[in-house]
Formats: sequence, structure tokens, C-alpha cells
Amino acid sequence: MAAAPERMETQPRVVGFLCDWAVRSEGLLNPDDTVVGMPHVTVIRVPCSGFVKPGWLELALRSGAAGAFVCGCPMGDCLNREGNWIMEDRIDQLRKRLSRQKVDPERIAFFAYGLHEREQFLQAVADFVDRLRGSGGKQ
Repeated sequence: MAAAPERMETQPRVVGFLCDWAVRSEGLLNPDDTVVGMPHVTVIRVPCSGFVKPGWLELALRSGAAGAFVCGCPMGDCLNREGNWIMEDRIDQLRKRLSRQKVDPERIAFFAYGLHEREQFLQAVADFVDRLRGSGGKQ
């Protein structure tokens, strides 16, 4: 049992922004807004992925997160018309800016999943965390 806390210490801290209309958050989050089974991943719910400012992702990285992601509705199925397309473009632009600043752009991710795609979302987050761990989760 002593191995579990050690493993948690090696897990990179991740901040995610989850659209209210994307993956259903009931049963997905602990009371402290961390993902069930992934206490190193904190999720902030937003009304639409398009509402997320790129600066929020940069702030998460500057504040010590190894990575940050946004999850919106499936592409072309945004309740707010084009929020996921807007966010996808913002992520692309932010990655370019991070690259110019010598920060690994792979520390930022965008996912698009529907209400009933919980397992796919969880797998995408786990894969993102694994990539961060493999890169050391830093610049």
C-alpha cells in the first residue's frame, strides 16, 4: 500500500476546463473537483469551451501545473454554436506562442467529447497525463 502515495507524487498536476455540455460531470468529479481516480487532475467547469481564455491556460502553467486542457462538445455540435471551433483555434495559437517562449506546446491539449463519452474522455486525460510524465511535464 505504500506504493500508491509514491505514485501519486510522481503524477504531474493538471488543470482542465470542462464545458457544461461536454462530458457529464456527475460521478466524474470528487467533491474537491478532482477527477475520480486521478486526484492530480483538477477540473473547472465552464458554460462553454469557447469561454476559456488562453491566458487561463498559461496561468495554470505558470502556477505550477505540468499541463492544462480544455474539453468541449464534439466538433460541429456546440450548444453555443461555435465555441469548440473557437477554442480549437485558440489552442493552436497558444501552442505557437508557447513554442516561441521555449515552453513545450504539448503541455496544452484540447478534447471534444459528448455527454455520454465519459470513458473516451477519461482515456484522453490519462494519455495526456502520460505524455506529460514522459516529457517531465515542464518546459
